[in-house]
Formats: sequence, C-alpha cells, structure tokens
Amino acid sequence: MAELRVSERAAEVLRAVRAERVGRLTISIDSGCCEGTAPHLYEDYVVPYGAVEIGRAEGISVYIAPHFAEAWKNVRATLDVIDERASDTMSLEAAHGVRLLLRED
Repeated sequence: MAELRVSERAAEVLRAVRAERVGRLTISIDSGCCEGTAPHLYEDYVVPYGAVEIGRAEGISVYIAPHFAEAWKNVRATLDVIDERASDTMSLEAAHGVRLLLRED
C-alpha cells in the first residue's frame, strides 16, 4: 500500500480550508484534462467508483483513480503545497494562494 506523508505547511493549509467549510473534504488524484495528476481538494466530492484510498491528510481521505492503483502500490510520497497566487483551479486550497502537489520520497 502507498505511504502518504503530509508536510507541515500542507497540513496548515488543510486545517485552514477545513475551518472555512462545513461539508466533507476529499483529495482526489486522477488524470484530469488540464492539470494531469495534481491532487485536488474538494468539498462534498462524489468519489468515483473504484477509486482507492491511499491515505489521509489531516483527517481528509486521499483517493487515486483506479487505473493508478497498481502503480501506486509501493509509492512513498509527501503531500505538499507551493505558492501559486494566480491559479485558476477549482481546488479549494487555491483561495489561500497555494496549490497542492505530491513529492515522491
């Protein structure tokens, strides 16, 4: 199973987003059209059939698309953030001027 860590800065951002929201937060890693496999933070997200939970970040479930499951079986990665003030993503952390990303350990 994948091993997922969370940087302290990412944890701070996730806690800040949670304080602003009332719904269930979910992080999804898929193969979207615009941002590839970048992690996205959503509120009240409908998890696709077959998605695999690879860990939790500040109590938030992190899912990968089913077609990534085999490749992620032994991955060790850290969920982190980078500054990105002009992001046009729908991911919730963008309102804090950052973007989520994964760093392979």
